[in-house]
Amino acid sequence: MTSCLAPSLSSMMFTSLPVGQMAPWLPTWLTPIWVLSIGLILGLILSAVVFGVLAALSLIKPLGHLADNPRAGVTASLVVGGLIAAALCTTYIPLSGEYSGVMFLPLICIGLVLGFGIIYGMWHRTRVEWFAMLSEGVIPYLLSTAGLFALIGLASTPLVEDPRSILESIAAVNIVGDGTSKIEVPVPSSPDMPGSESPFHPANIDYHFRNVSELTIESDRTIVLGDAAEPAGFSRNPVRVNEGEPLTYRYQDRDAPPVPSDPTRLHIQNREIDPATVVFTFKNQPLVPQASSIVWVAAAFFLLITSMMAFRQAAPRVWAIALSTAKNEMAQPLYLLLLALGLFGVLLFGIYPFNTLGDDIRLLKDSGVTLIMVLGMILAVWSAGTSVSDEIEGRTALTVLSKPVSRRAFILGKYAGIMLAVLVLFVILSAVLSVVISYKPIYDARENASAATTWQIGHEEIMTTLPVIGLYFMETMVIGAVAVALATRLPLLANFITCFMIYVIGNLTSPLVASARDNNELVGFVGKLIAVVIPNLNVFNVQSAVDAGNPIPPIYLAGAFNYLLCFAFAIWMLAMLLFEDRDLA
Repeated sequence: MTSCLAPSLSSMMFTSLPVGQMAPWLPTWLTPIWVLSIGLILGLILSAVVFGVLAALSLIKPLGHLADNPRAGVTASLVVGGLIAAALCTTYIPLSGEYSGVMFLPLICIGLVLGFGIIYGMWHRTRVEWFAMLSEGVIPYLLSTAGLFALIGLASTPLVEDPRSILESIAAVNIVGDGTSKIEVPVPSSPDMPGSESPFHPANIDYHFRNVSELTIESDRTIVLGDAAEPAGFSRNPVRVNEGEPLTYRYQDRDAPPVPSDPTRLHIQNREIDPATVVFTFKNQPLVPQASSIVWVAAAFFLLITSMMAFRQAAPRVWAIALSTAKNEMAQPLYLLLLALGLFGVLLFGIYPFNTLGDDIRLLKDSGVTLIMVLGMILAVWSAGTSVSDEIEGRTALTVLSKPVSRRAFILGKYAGIMLAVLVLFVILSAVLSVVISYKPIYDARENASAATTWQIGHEEIMTTLPVIGLYFMETMVIGAVAVALATRLPLLANFITCFMIYVIGNLTSPLVASARDNNELVGFVGKLIAVVIPNLNVFNVQSAVDAGNPIPPIYLAGAFNYLLCFAFAIWMLAMLLFEDRDLA
């Protein structure tokens, strides 16, 4: 899909202006924003194409009416999602290394989301309700934020450094694996001829040397690589590869490549009397490695749209409660106050001199993501008190439950609505933080009178921050789940105090368990008991990695997601126990 869309996008882009005609720091600042905006646009195009195809399939009556029966729709979604999950696990688990087991649950969840998206995307009601769906609840806020970010990126296209190369690199992004491929080429021998006079045989292999970052050539016989069938036609010096002596080429070394850029010109001469086997190991990477972020942003955007649609269509009662809760919480003055505080804080951190002798960017990232998380937790706990506790005390919940809505749907809807409101807060503040982070290296370089920076540095800082924001959103989801469960029994103030204590102790769980190892058995038992009862929020705390400038590997995100899912399910069961026998009258 990306390889088809990249040329069309490239043809729509303007050519970049000479840097000398503008402020020299503008391209460095705007290029990372442009890269992310292209990912959002690509995700929008992918969503439109996929759901356009599903809408066309909905005109086929058996497919379009499959979800009319809720049980049949859910069953078909589980079957399709299971098949997709099996395919994802088969593809990615072998590539995940030592801790591949933690990838099962995230891949299964992605498969189920896609399965529900396919079945309910083909539903005839979905085809009719798409415009209403995109204009209700939190979806307009999410789309508006993404649209504004993409508009800023597109408007900066004339200032971007070499946009065509970035777009052309999209097709070379490795969605599966690291781009390593091996090709074995048998080369016949000519025992009746001297080795230096042996013929050159065509290799008959295909490669795109523009995207080759590393090439290793191994042979069990001495061979010579040429770019023509006859020495008279050589346009470059032939390359000799001795038996058992691998030849390695790396693009970053800026050496001359050992093979011609045109694969049809590659010919191999076997200089020994026995046939040779030549192994070419190509490691393919995009010419602009940062183009990989475009693909992953597009995939994340597509999954977000798909999950929203599937949630609305597959669980309409829960979605209705979630939609009402989110709209009510986002209309509160507190929400606007938290949003304003977040915007002010993020912008202030961008220009505030931390005086850290070159580490201001790391403190900006740490302070920015922590501020967003704290504001999100305040909103989650406050919303749990106002939308759950107050509705129970005010008998509003009794009115809702008098309709065909179960207590499970009520609690799930409330929690989902609260987290949707928090999600909007996270998305808006994260978009602003990304813009600020992209500018921060430039600001620091100008303040310190140091050498000019590059746009790749700003892009790397953004891409190492987004996973941290994802982890902190998971942590906020844990605190939100606890707040909703406690809100079925506790008033707002008591809920705030309890959640604050859980947050503090949860971030001390790992140190408590570690310190209890060398103490007596009673201390060790208490430490382990706390670790079982209180959520281990250290799983989501990666401040040390942020301070060290280390990226968060996907395998760690998968492990944190597993913990979130298991803990959220346990808290939901607790909430059901607390709410099931609650007298609402």
